[in-house]
Amino acid sequence: MNQQLGSYVKFFHIIRELEDSNQIDIKQKQILKVNFTTKEKKLMNILNDLNDEDEEEIKFSLLNYLNESPQEKQEIQRQMKRTRSSITDVDLIKGIQYDELKFTDALAEMEKALKLITHFQAKIKDGQTIDPKVNEILENINTLFIQNSPQNIHSPTIIGRGQSLNLDINYQIESELSEAYKEVKCQFANYMKSHLLLMDETVSYNTIFSLLKELSKNLLNCDNFSFFVINSNNDMELYQSKTDNIEQIPIDQTIQDELETIPENKVFRFSKNSSFCSKLMSINILSSYGLYANNVVFIYHSKQNKQLETQDILKIANEYQLIDEIKTLSMFLLQTIQNAKVQFFSPLSIADMILDLGISFVRASKFVLIEKMYNIISQVYKIDKLQTDQQEIQVWDTESVYIVFKDQTVTVCFRIYQMNLIKQSDQRLYSEIKQFYEKYLRFIRECFDKSAFYKFFLRSNDSLIFEFDKSGHLLFLSRPIPKQIKSNFNIQFNSHLIHSNQLSYNKIFDQSVVSNIENYLQDHKWQMMKDNEKQYEIFLKIEEKTYKGFAVIFTENIKGWVKEQFKQLESGNQLDSKIKAKIRKQLIQHETINFVNKLEENNPEVKDSVASLYMPLQQLILKKSKSIRDIQNTQNEPKMRKTEAPQRSKFLTIQELDLNEFSLDIQDDLIDTFDFNIMELTSQIQKHRVVWAILKKNGHLDEYQIPPENLQSFIKEMEYNYNVNNNPYHNYDHGVTVMQTAYYFCLELAFTSNASIIDNFNRFILMISSFGHDVGHTGKTNVFEINSLSDLAMRYHDKSVLEQHHAALTIQILKNPQSNILVNLNQQEFRNFRKGLIANILSTDMSEHFTLLKDFENRPKDFNDCKILSGYIMHTSDFGGAGKKTNLSIQWSSRVNQEFSIQYKLEGELGYPQQPYMKDLHIPHVLAKSEIGFLKVIVRPCYALLSEFLEDKLKHCIANIDDTIQHWEKIVKKGEEQQQ
Repeated sequence: MNQQLGSYVKFFHIIRELEDSNQIDIKQKQILKVNFTTKEKKLMNILNDLNDEDEEEIKFSLLNYLNESPQEKQEIQRQMKRTRSSITDVDLIKGIQYDELKFTDALAEMEKALKLITHFQAKIKDGQTIDPKVNEILENINTLFIQNSPQNIHSPTIIGRGQSLNLDINYQIESELSEAYKEVKCQFANYMKSHLLLMDETVSYNTIFSLLKELSKNLLNCDNFSFFVINSNNDMELYQSKTDNIEQIPIDQTIQDELETIPENKVFRFSKNSSFCSKLMSINILSSYGLYANNVVFIYHSKQNKQLETQDILKIANEYQLIDEIKTLSMFLLQTIQNAKVQFFSPLSIADMILDLGISFVRASKFVLIEKMYNIISQVYKIDKLQTDQQEIQVWDTESVYIVFKDQTVTVCFRIYQMNLIKQSDQRLYSEIKQFYEKYLRFIRECFDKSAFYKFFLRSNDSLIFEFDKSGHLLFLSRPIPKQIKSNFNIQFNSHLIHSNQLSYNKIFDQSVVSNIENYLQDHKWQMMKDNEKQYEIFLKIEEKTYKGFAVIFTENIKGWVKEQFKQLESGNQLDSKIKAKIRKQLIQHETINFVNKLEENNPEVKDSVASLYMPLQQLILKKSKSIRDIQNTQNEPKMRKTEAPQRSKFLTIQELDLNEFSLDIQDDLIDTFDFNIMELTSQIQKHRVVWAILKKNGHLDEYQIPPENLQSFIKEMEYNYNVNNNPYHNYDHGVTVMQTAYYFCLELAFTSNASIIDNFNRFILMISSFGHDVGHTGKTNVFEINSLSDLAMRYHDKSVLEQHHAALTIQILKNPQSNILVNLNQQEFRNFRKGLIANILSTDMSEHFTLLKDFENRPKDFNDCKILSGYIMHTSDFGGAGKKTNLSIQWSSRVNQEFSIQYKLEGELGYPQQPYMKDLHIPHVLAKSEIGFLKVIVRPCYALLSEFLEDKLKHCIANIDDTIQHWEKIVKKGEEQQQ
């Protein structure tokens, strides 16, 4: 069995069949997947000798392979006694050997036989065809059972609640749990494929309509939906997906009366004689559920053979606080239908919103699984379902067992009476319940990661990605296929084939691309394929040594300006400076991505530390579920916080400042050192003195003729805007400290051979930039601003949201005649000042950290770029607190982590994705791990690179950082010892 992709697909299809037929369990399947992906020698030898077309022979050999390994044989036998058995269809035909002298083996064989019988009974019940010999044996078993049973008993007794379960019931429960898990997972994973409908060259309104119907079916399990938009002029708009028409209808008295009885922002069941339902075209509905929000009544209908399941999201929305998810989906359906009927639409924008919608429902779907498990267990056990805020619950006692399903919004607890974990059968069932829930949580995390990955490529203009699952079927396409790529590679794509599973790699690509894909997968090495001077890259997806599929990424416009410019260079023409700068920028970006990928690969702990906040694509990675919350909702909801700075500050609330009384004295000498500590200053006027002293020491007050009264107003205005939100960290203390740190770095720069790079004017820009770099900070991250669709995020289009706000607010304060310290600069000087200030403050954007680092690291030998150096000093100064001596560094850490904890709690309350590095920061060793990652990965390399440029003048800073890392490592070690 060769190692080309066709064999990959076939192999994983076969082992999936083995699992579905209960011939192997999950762990055995994982063993086969890992050994096949890593090319385990013995397994490869077996498969290479087989005929690829004989699937039954392959199955038989795989089962023998598992049994021949002593370690795996022992595991298989253990599993057989626990939950499942490793058996083949021919076992029942051949018969089970029974030896009374081997009682233990006999039990195992009987258990195997019982499992097999149950398996084939389920097949017959589902209408599946089985081997005639198997059917004959089943009939003989049934006859034997009837002959040996008492006259009044025709079937095995169903054990009542609280009694010991027989094996048949026990296996049945586990089987039902497994089916419930698969059913929920399948339902809520399907939405990922729905966007493929938008990837044809031409997308019509009919495509959008079909997509919305499919989406509502997948997420809400409804067949049709309607909505009534209540207008103020005594009429309303009615839309029905059955007719796909919008019509105006009057609001009569019966509608008005019913409207007054409908609860707002709750899901409710419509009665059959509802006035609203009477307005609808007959659609043979069996059940209808409604939601009244934002002056719209939404109705979701089911016409299945039975009413909507108890476990469907519409039925459990109120109990599990899922109204926001349903409301967001409802408004999306309404607005998309309305807009698509009357105006042009962006398929990629709709695809982007679908990813956001779907991921919020995937998060909510765990409650559907909980409900299904509750109903399954309650058939046999007496069980209570509780909602609790308790952090710790006793796992089991003599009367009942507790199973807790934790969540940020609703924590659910099962209390199962008369379950005893001493009993092996009860313990097994308890473990199965917890394992299925944990598996589902992993599925949710995988969906979040996939969604982030997809959203990045949806927004990419120069890349086209096809992602395939391990069976070779298309999972994701980032955008409609450009004609040039489609023509060059003879790509065949028809979105209507997604439901028939005909969109596979060998149906989409021509034979040359298919051959390259299969050759690549055989070699297991990354490579770039070239065809007609067009490039595409192939990536094998392997997680935890398990093959998950592959991706093919095409790059468009490879004959772009870079290639053309290099052709000019080869012909003898020189590149101008702008072209060189562009080429250098692209190379830096490429090197940055490679560096970050390698960093994460070699340091997996980085993802769980605050260092993850500085990853280049972090904003896209974390922008998820709530990003499409209806803007109109905010009109009826209180403002969460103020994001706009007031136009004028309340000077009367701020301590008066008289600059005429200031004069430099010996206490200001501390400002010239890295040991400066603003926390030792007890009054605001002492902190104001630091700003004044720095400008005085640099000669800026005299050189730029800064009026004292303007400087006084400027300092007080900055203080007010820094402290207006009462942030623990991003406040006036932080602003002054960063300014002092930048001033100190410039002092050290003055004693190096690179002193002339930053002249006095640019030093002045750097001082004011560093002072204002976080003014008006909201106390939240850019990711939070984007997810909450704050005014700032909307204004700055999700790009460097806070940094642009800080720069704009600083300029705004400087433009105020009362606080304008630049009043004596000419027009050109002011423009240069403004341009430099904006560039400096934007360099503090955390998501640009690695790009800035690589840019400075790759500086030429004759480096003389004031902009790059100023930005790097600015960025490093932002870590001023982290570079202090350990005791002071810990204090700054405490402040910033207070903000993180506040944000984490708020994200949970609002349903936004919560950042992992903000979780459990009250636990010392958790906080310590995060700080270690931050200091090792972010802060220390930043200081080390600047120290090298400053001719090793920052060694003491690096020593401080090393001491602080050791301090945190001791806390981690202590925490781990306590856990043991």
